[in-house]
Parts: sequence; structure tokens; C-alpha cells
Amino acid sequence: MAKPLIQLALDSLDFDQTMSLAEQTEPYIDIFEVGTPCIKFNGIEMVKALRGRFPNKLILVDLKTMDAGQYEATPFYAAGADICTVLGVSGIDTIAGVIKAAKAHNAEAQIDLINVEDKLACAKAAAEAGAHIIGVHTGLDAQAAGQTPFADLQDIIGLGLNVRVSVAGGINESTVEEVVKSGADIIVVGAAIYGAPSPTDAARRINQLVEGRSCTPHQQLILDKLSSILNATEESYPEILTHMLDRATRIFVSGAGRSGLVCRFFAMRLMHSGYDVSVVGEIVTPSIKKGDLLIIISGSGETEQLIAFTKKAREVGAEIVLITAKSGSTIGDMADAVLQIGKSDQYVKVAGMPMGTVFELSTLSFLEALVSHLIHEKGIEEEVMRTRHANLE
Repeated sequence: MAKPLIQLALDSLDFDQTMSLAEQTEPYIDIFEVGTPCIKFNGIEMVKALRGRFPNKLILVDLKTMDAGQYEATPFYAAGADICTVLGVSGIDTIAGVIKAAKAHNAEAQIDLINVEDKLACAKAAAEAGAHIIGVHTGLDAQAAGQTPFADLQDIIGLGLNVRVSVAGGINESTVEEVVKSGADIIVVGAAIYGAPSPTDAARRINQLVEGRSCTPHQQLILDKLSSILNATEESYPEILTHMLDRATRIFVSGAGRSGLVCRFFAMRLMHSGYDVSVVGEIVTPSIKKGDLLIIISGSGETEQLIAFTKKAREVGAEIVLITAKSGSTIGDMADAVLQIGKSDQYVKVAGMPMGTVFELSTLSFLEALVSHLIHEKGIEEEVMRTRHANLE
């Protein structure tokens, strides 16, 4: 059985918000639905914008056409819609009009069964008229009354019609696997994605569930937390740190405890990338001087030993950058640049990620991404990096 397509309902009235949501979820979505509120408010320009930005995605316009099917649907197909919806309660003539417009543009017509009394009869008639998709749809008001689309979905699939079946109505992470097993061809998700703290993460999780692959709860906990931290980190930081690395004569890195281990990971990759780098505290580490760069990794920015290192670097005129979890600290006050990973309020206690785990793993991920940025920007080949790797091991 083919993997069902995932359709995201874009229901916001705000044009920019709609485009932003599409941008955030693009990797995990097959069909962008311009929801009825959105299309009523923004009109055909919304369709044109989505088509221009996402040429490889299917665009569905949820017109819910009730009359003048061909006349109403035609301009939206012409603007780039792949699918337009027509209400099943509109009658077969209106349905046939939308189907005709769809065929004229090598597109598809979807018949929405919302509020249809005899759904089976309507689905059969629509399929005979040439409909491409039958939409089993429980509306928001019906959902609020406790209704779901699942019983109707089973009945429609049981007809064995030569159409694709779409299902919408309160589908979320806890129900999507049930929908996949039922045999739906298109799964419509709305609030479970656009109402989530991170729409990107929610879309990814639903995509994984549809594909039948998912992480353990603890793995997902860590991935979701790191993703939220990195999404809240300033996009300008890689450029800032790259500039500081490139103008430094030599680079020194330091951190305490597990942050110190992150320093060593970073120092090794900087060395592989061709930088002159030392880890503070090693017996062969030279003295720091003016023109050098000291990178401190400290979640609190208050570790006494690291404060002493920072003061010494300040005295000799070296540049200092602090990578931290806090916006203000003793080391931060002395640093030339403070790179705050995420936001302070994201570091509340997280069960299963004790003490500094959130900061340490987030910083490691940030720095690994920075190395990837360096390699890409400077065109450093892996074979060249490999020649710099230790061979006395």
C-alpha cells in the first residue's frame, strides 16, 4: 500500500503567517491546503504565492463550492491549484462543473462530504461523474460536539470506488496511525500542527508516524528539546563566530566538566579545518596573546576557573567569545561577543535531561552545524581534513 499523503490545512487569515507556516513544515507535507477562511480572506493571490514558492508541492484550495462549479473553480485552477473542493450537498450539476474545470487544467476535483445525509450515495454519484477525490470531513463544529470521521471513512473505503479518499477532522499524533491503517489516501492535519509550540516538530512527528517509523519517547524528548533550542538561537551566530575565528592569530577553547568535552569536540574539528587551536589546560598549550581568540563554553557564565581565564585573556588583549545559556553573566560582561544558545526560559528543569544536558547537547549540535558551515563556505574537502587527523594513535 502506498504511503498516504499528508495535507496541512492553512487556516490563518494572515498572509505572512500562512507563508511562514508553509516554510516551516515544507519538508514533511505533501499537500498545502489553502483553508476556507484563508482563501476567503486572501483570495487568489494566496494560491499564486504558494505555487510560486512551492512548485513541487500539491496545492489544494478549499473553496467548498456550493454553486456555479465550473465558473468558480476555473480561475483557481488557472492560478496553480492542483485540487479544488466542491460540497457534496451542492448537487451533481455543480459537482460536474468543478470536475470539468479540473480536467481542463489537468487537475483534480475533491467532493467534500461534510453535512451530506447519504454519504455513500453521494460518493458513488460523484465517482461516476469523474471525481478524483472523496473527502470524508468532520467539521470543527461537529468535532466540538465529539464527532469523528472514522466510521464514515471505513464506509467510504468499503465502497471500493476508483477514487482517492481524503480524511479530515481532528486528526493528531494519537490517531494518525489508526487513519493510516484504515487505508486513507490523504490525511488532513490542521490544529495538531499549526497549533503546536513547534509546527516543524509536530509535522515531522506526524510524518514519521505515517511512514511507520518513530523514535522511542526518550529519543523524541531529546530531539524535540534540541530542535526547539536551536530554532530559538540567533541565525547570525555562525557568521559572527566564523568572522572571529578567521581574524584570530590562534584560537583557545575552554569549558568545565561536560562543557569541556564539547570544547574538545569543537577544537578537534577546528584543527581538521586548518585552524591553529589549543585546549586550555593541556600541558602543551601556549600562552595567550593579543590577536588570539578565547572561546569559553559555560552555561552559567559564572564558573570561577573560567572567569580567571577570561580575566587573563582580557588583560593581554585577546578577543573573547562566550557560548552560554544566559543573557547576562560575569564572563559575558567581559566578552567581546556572547552567543546565547536558545532562550533563558527554555532551560527550565526537563525530566530525563538532568543538570546541564540541554545546554551541552544543544551547544554541541550548534558547533557541529558551525563546522558544517565552515566546510561548505571554505570548500574544505574531507580528504584534506583527514590528512590533518592524528596518526599517532
